Amino acid sequence: MKKGAVNIDFSHLDDESLPIAAVEHNGRIAFANSALEALLGVPHKQIEGEWQLVHTKAPEHPVADQNEVNKELLRNLAHEIKNPLGGIRGAAQLLQMDMTDKSLIEYTQVIIHEADRLQSLVDRLLAPHRQPHVLGVVNAHEICERVRQLILVEFPNGLTVVRDYDASIPEFQGDREQLIQALLNIAHNAAQALEERIADGSATLTFRTRIARQVLLGKARHKLALQLHVIDNGPGVPDDIKDRIFYPLVTGRAGGSGLGLSLAQNFVQQHAGMIECDSIPGRTDFKIVMPLSV
Repeated sequence: MKKGAVNIDFSHLDDESLPIAAVEHNGRIAFANSALEALLGVPHKQIEGEWQLVHTKAPEHPVADQNEVNKELLRNLAHEIKNPLGGIRGAAQLLQMDMTDKSLIEYTQVIIHEADRLQSLVDRLLAPHRQPHVLGVVNAHEICERVRQLILVEFPNGLTVVRDYDASIPEFQGDREQLIQALLNIAHNAAQALEERIADGSATLTFRTRIARQVLLGKARHKLALQLHVIDNGPGVPDDIKDRIFYPLVTGRAGGSGLGLSLAQNFVQQHAGMIECDSIPGRTDFKIVMPLSV
């Protein structure tokens, strides 16, 4: 270990998080140089400069533009990681075939398993950019009901799902499957945050729809917009990640991938909308806002 450096405990990170950073004694965020250079084939200073863009950019519309920066960085890193992963896995398989000491196969299996796990993560990161945008007539309440059914199948006891719908909301053009997935990601996160309340039977999840008028989304003003709220009575979003919950790989739950809200935001943005979050202990409100085409 380099003189002056300290031991870093990475046990708090998700098991799917990429090991991209460590903290040195001077408090600066420093990339694990040799590991990144070997994995990506890109000088660590170049990657560090790209990462700093995420923190230094101060756009007019911070959430939307910040997500665009994050998505572009993530796409670039994911593409750079894919090819080396295939090489690592293939080399491990060749080593395994030539091994005379079968006790060592355990180690090549670890390499193959971890390469497959990271490949799966990369595929999930790239998936939203590969899937076509399929437009059709969408009913907001049909989407809510579909997600409600899925949530209650997974959490059949201890969770009450309240429906508070505005029946006047018209149908609109959108990608039904993407919107179901976006709402499901939000609702599923909320249900998981309600674990303690579900155990004592006091968990409540509310789907609320309303119409908003003269809404500014990005730089465009819309006469009518859908407001779809997912409200829970859980502990709230941890303070240390409130400003970053829509960033990829950010999660407040042990074992979480940190992809659900990032993908949800991506899908809603493809509909010219935005997801916002207002959270305090005892009440968290995720609000999807999207223009209505009438």
